[in-house]
Formats: sequence, structure tokens, C-alpha cells
Amino acid sequence: MRLQTILLPMEGICNVTEMYFHKAGSRIDFDGYFNLFYIEKRKHYTELQGLRLKLTLKGYGRVFLMHNRQVLKEEILREHIETEYCFEFPYFHTENGVFWFALEEADCDEKIMRGYYEGFVPNPRAVNLVAAICTYKRESYILRNLKTIREQFFCRSEELDAATHMRLWLIDNGKTLKDQKEICQLITAVNAQNSNGGERIRIYPNRNAGGSGGFTRGMLEAIKQKERLGLTHILLMDDDALFDPDLFVRVYGFLSTLKEMYHTITLGGTLLREDYPYIQQACGEWFDHFAVRNEHPLMDLRFYQNCTSPFLCESAYGQKRYSGWWCCCYSLEVVKSNNLPIPLFLHHDDIEFGIRNRKNGIVFLNGVGVWHKGFELTFTGANLYYDVRNSLITTALYEPRRTTWEVKKWIWKRITAATIEFRYAEAKLVYQGLIDFCKGPDWLYSQDPEKLNTAVRSQTILPQIEDLKKELTPDEYDGILQEIDQYRKTFGIETLRGYYSPEHRNAGVLKKVTFNGWLLPADKKLKAISATDSPFAVYRKKRVVLFEPFSGKGMVARREFWEFWRTMGFYIKASRTVDRHYKRAALEYRERLGEITSQEAWEKYLGLSECKN
Repeated sequence: MRLQTILLPMEGICNVTEMYFHKAGSRIDFDGYFNLFYIEKRKHYTELQGLRLKLTLKGYGRVFLMHNRQVLKEEILREHIETEYCFEFPYFHTENGVFWFALEEADCDEKIMRGYYEGFVPNPRAVNLVAAICTYKRESYILRNLKTIREQFFCRSEELDAATHMRLWLIDNGKTLKDQKEICQLITAVNAQNSNGGERIRIYPNRNAGGSGGFTRGMLEAIKQKERLGLTHILLMDDDALFDPDLFVRVYGFLSTLKEMYHTITLGGTLLREDYPYIQQACGEWFDHFAVRNEHPLMDLRFYQNCTSPFLCESAYGQKRYSGWWCCCYSLEVVKSNNLPIPLFLHHDDIEFGIRNRKNGIVFLNGVGVWHKGFELTFTGANLYYDVRNSLITTALYEPRRTTWEVKKWIWKRITAATIEFRYAEAKLVYQGLIDFCKGPDWLYSQDPEKLNTAVRSQTILPQIEDLKKELTPDEYDGILQEIDQYRKTFGIETLRGYYSPEHRNAGVLKKVTFNGWLLPADKKLKAISATDSPFAVYRKKRVVLFEPFSGKGMVARREFWEFWRTMGFYIKASRTVDRHYKRAALEYRERLGEITSQEAWEKYLGLSECKN
């Protein structure tokens, strides 16, 4: 059984060579992140009995089989003739570390190298996978990914068993995909090539209930068609994520070899950055004290020592992690009619569902993941409402011992962070998120999610930077453009490391006691502030330009004392709201979770029950 293909850099996906191999002179070490074989995880979770490396080679003189930095075997190759080889690794006698291989180039013009790791398991599990991609009016991303899947996965079904055991469902929250001629033609072509009949790819128009509604629709369809199609797992994926289709090969290979005791384990997905493809943003996170925790953000995977660190090699994790739904695979013995997500629209649906089902365990594998745009490059904006409301729901469910005092402090901090940066609308959204949480699960379930989202987003509209001309003098406008341009030129990994460092939100005593300079005379010099700058960068400023460096959006924000006093009112109102309503709402969510996470509830919520009648 093919477990993972030997991958090479590819334009349009990832062209960072160090993610695949490291070359010195005539020797090529295939010890990059994507081509390492992690032993301990396979030993712990799977029934794998043996491991082979199958290669087709030409133009190479020698091959080296490696365990960590030790040469296990060296063999002379037929340099000028394309030859298929099969090499055995001592898997049975090795407990941890990584296997990989190296090739020594020969004096030959033509080079051929392709291959894969093949595992042996006496009785592979029956696995039939459906990948559910939730989308909302992102046709360009969908078309890009469909082309990749067709050309590099479905069209190779004769050599890839995984391709005959996977379906792709597009959950179309915008109800626009069927109007896209090129997308429909591509889907028709893929389905026509299916020798077994049936649809490999299918579009499901869906009510716009956000990511939670889209992914749950995929779960509902998988539950309904589980027996007919023999489905065993569902893989959730973002529409705007970039991926190598070999992730499907790796998912299928891993699930097919699982031990019985781990057959319901969650297979999480690694999050890599699109702007810096070699940076791992997340590989399992956890939720604690109102916040998402990540002990290894921005790990550079170009380096062998990072890829072989205990964090990536070992099967056990220090915290009970969850996976974001940018890429996450669940067993359909876990996703059931009485165990579906909460209708949160977006943010925290994956966190809550992951925590709820963490008893099944979770594992992360190299190559099972996606590249995605950085989340910190834009201001939180309307998403802050969902962050607050949904964090409170998650806290109520899984951290019931949190006191009302802790809740108040957290709410006050969120209001403060928005206010000192002159983002008054966001301060209001913090309060609104608290209020709506306290209305309880009945209110949440009864809302029209699209109307609510429209109302929330209308409060924080960020205009185009060109619109600044209406509020700035020509000199001010030119100066701001220069600052923004300078920011773009100097933006890099160190910018991101600064953003994620503990010092990002730290401030000296003077800034704290003067409310970031609000109680001091204003500095009237205009300054550009990005989404990655510390909130305290606005210290003593009268006016700033809040800008997003790569979206072309920005606005003038001002120190307004009437807004300041209005947000002070939010402190008082929030305190009263927490005292009066938090415990009751938290208890309702704990006691009535099942009422809003059942198949019946979701079918009604999405309007599917109406279609039956």
C-alpha cells in the first residue's frame, strides 16, 4: 500500500527545495519535511509490518538508505538505464526517528526520479473517504484546486488506490458554483472518467450558515449516504487553501493501516503559510483561559533539525490538541446524527468540536496539511464579535470553573485593546458578543445566520486606501503611502515573530497608567499603524491610519473622547451583564448542547427538512 509519495518542488504549490531535499555537490538528501518517514507515529497508531521504498531511477550512481543520520545501506545503481528498485527498511527493528534516502548523481544528462514509500499490513482497513470543501463565492480558488485534484490525483487512479476510494463534495454556501461553466465542465469530465460509475465530485448548494453550516452540511450528507457509498471518513477543507493532492494518498494510507484501538482517531492537518511556504503556522493547538494556545508557531521546516524535533516526531502531545478545519479528518463513527457542530457561523466551530471529541485522540502527519494566507495580516474587524461570543460558549462548555471575575477581566481587556487603537466599532462588538452569548442557545439557534453576519459586518467596513485622500492633505497622503510602502518592503518573518512574541502586547507603566497616552497631551503627527503592530504603537497619537498592507485597505482613526467615554460605559454594562446572566447562559449551553447539535436540528436550521416535505 502506498503510504506517501516522494515529492519534489512544484510551481503553483511549493517550490522551496529545502522542504523536499537538501543538495550538497552531487549528493541529494531526500530528508526534507515532505519526504521524511516518521517511525514512532506509525508504530504507535498502525498495524504496519514492513516498509519499502520503491524508486524508478536513471542518472544516479548510488542510493543510501538512512535512519536519522546513520547510513543503513548503500547500493550501486544502473546509471544510464531507467530501472525500478525496491529497497527494504528495517521497520520492524526500529522504534523511533525518521527514515529517508539519499541519491548520488551520476554523469548523465537525463535524470529520472520518482517513487513512494510502500507499507505492508496483513489486513488493511476498508476506507472510503469524502473530502468536503466549504465555499462561499470563491470560484477562482475552487477552479484552481479542482484542476490540481483532477490532474494530479483523479487522473492517476490506475496507480493511486486512494483515488478510487475518495469523493469530493463542494458545499456551496453562495449557491453560485453551478453557474460557473468551466467548473461544471471540469466536474463533468472527472465524473465521466470514473469507471465505477457514480459522481466523484458533486456540488451541494447550501444555506449560507457560515463555515460551521457548510461543513455540517457535508457531515449530514456523509451520514445519510454512509451505508450506500460505504463511507468511513470525512475530510474537511477550506476553499481558499492550497495543497498537494498527495495529502489524500497519505490520509488514505494512514487510515487503512490503523490499529483497531485507534480506528476513530482524528487525523489533523498542519497549517503552512502561503507567503512563506516553509513556515509551519500550526500543527495542533489547544484552548485554555479564553485563548488559543500554540507552543510552536512559525516553525521553519527548511531545517532538518526542526523537522526531526520531538514535537513533530513523537506520537504523544503535551496538551490535548484539536485541528483547525482548514484540513481535518474525522471518522464517521465520531461524526454522527447526535454529534454535530454548534451553529456558530464561523470561528470556534472547529475548536469546540475538537475539544468535544478529543477522547478519540488526534495525530498529525507530514504532508497532511495546507498552505493558507496569514490570519494576522488583517484587522480582526467583525470577526471579533464571533471570537468573543464563541470563546464564551467554548469556555462555558469546557471550562465551567471560570469565575465571573475572570470573564469580566477578559472582556475588559478586549474592549481596552480595541479602544486604545481607536477601533471603537470593535469595542462595541466585544460587548455585543457578550450580550448575544448571554441570550443562550435558543437565541443562537433561532437567528438567521446570514442576516446576523451582514448586520455585524456593516459595523466595521474598512475602505480602500485611495479614499484617504478625502480626509488627508496631499502631503499627509503621500507620507502615509511612503510609510505603507516601507512596511511592505521590510515585512518578513521577523515581523511575524514580533507579532507572536509575548512582548507584542506588553507596555511600560506610563502607557498603562495613562491609558496609552489618552490622559496626556496628544502627538499630532500622523502615523500609519498596521494590523501586526502592537496596540500600544498608537501611544499619545491624535490621528493614525490603520492599514492592511496587502489588501489595499485603510482608514483614518482619531482619538475621540466622546468615543472613549462611550466605551467606558461598555465596561460597566459588561460587568452587570456578566453578573446577571453569565452563569445562567453557561449552564444552558452545557445542559442543552444536544438540542442544537443533532441531525434533526441541523436539517431544520439549514432548511433541509423543508425540502423533504
